[in-house]
Amino acid sequence: MTDEMNERPPAFRCRSCRSSSTVLVIDLGQVPASDIFPSATSLETDEAWPLRVYFCHSCALIQLGPDAELQPEEPGPVNSSTSRAHAAASVARVLAEERPEAGGTFIEHDSGHGGSWRPDFMSAGLRPAAEGQSASLVADVHHLMHELDLDAVLAARAREVAPGGVLVCEFFHGRPMVADTLVDTVRHGHYVYLTLTAAIPALRRHGLVVTRAAEVPAYGGSLRLTARRAADRPHVDASVGAVLRRERADGLDTAASLVAMAHRGHSVATAFRAYMQRCANAGLSVAAYGAPSKAPVLLALSGVDKSLLPYAVDLSPAKSGRRIPGAGVPILPVSTLLERRPDVVVVLTWDIADEITDQLREMCQGRTGWSPTLYIPLPHPREQQLWDAAGPRRQPW
Repeated sequence: MTDEMNERPPAFRCRSCRSSSTVLVIDLGQVPASDIFPSATSLETDEAWPLRVYFCHSCALIQLGPDAELQPEEPGPVNSSTSRAHAAASVARVLAEERPEAGGTFIEHDSGHGGSWRPDFMSAGLRPAAEGQSASLVADVHHLMHELDLDAVLAARAREVAPGGVLVCEFFHGRPMVADTLVDTVRHGHYVYLTLTAAIPALRRHGLVVTRAAEVPAYGGSLRLTARRAADRPHVDASVGAVLRRERADGLDTAASLVAMAHRGHSVATAFRAYMQRCANAGLSVAAYGAPSKAPVLLALSGVDKSLLPYAVDLSPAKSGRRIPGAGVPILPVSTLLERRPDVVVVLTWDIADEITDQLREMCQGRTGWSPTLYIPLPHPREQQLWDAAGPRRQPW
């Protein structure tokens, strides 16, 4: 991770307001693309690209620079039970709060990484809008961050909202990213890191007023907002002002908060490597659970490779036989954990750590002799035992 940024790349036009008032705030150096998982047996060197974050002084948008514009495809996303439950709860809340007309139409733009709300919309009696038609409910579920041109995609979303209709957007929220130093969420392919502070003027340019906002725990911390056409003179809920105040309290309207995150991120990466090294020094066997798109970033920033992390397991069959890029960590089926019984399982899918813990408890049920220590690296590094009465464990210090 680059601490000093004396040789700053030139500013570029903001992906939202088109201003040239962008400034480099975080430089993570050369990092492998998070969605390219090469074959574990491939001898080709894993490529890396610059990963730099900019802040726009004009509209407060946090965004990647132009030298990180890659659009690879992640193999085989798996819908976790956490994401499925979140989708069902989100749709129920949206329908209760926004009350779209019974049997009305909807349009959904999802992330492509799982967690679509479409099945729950249809179960509730809403109908997909015909191609090219507007809808009474338009949902963007973690898709906005994948777009190079935020202004253009918001213009398209605004055109899809029928008179009297509503736009619902959920996206990874910049506030927990900065406040909790979630450095592994900065990755190629995710071009914008939205806050309500930046979203309000971006939507206003296209005739939409943000009317409600809710911070939700999905993916380590997300924001769900609703917006309606200004021409409909909508009521603005008090939740909008409440979220704005929390963002400003955390400095999300200034570049300084991002610069501070960069320095804290260096400490996060250093601490992760130190933990892995202590495990190795203590002779503990280690494996990782999950090979998410976050993993290449955390491992690259920490300098952790297969010498410290011999393998990872993942539920996605499409990832089995591949490797985490840059680190060279092979990805194996989850059943490998029962075969090898590592002392420590590092939960790289830390945003669903509770679900992983439940899965491992079920795997270990009735199989005496194996009850690993779990290590969750973010947002607050901690060890966790599978069972309250699991007995003494060898610690890496």
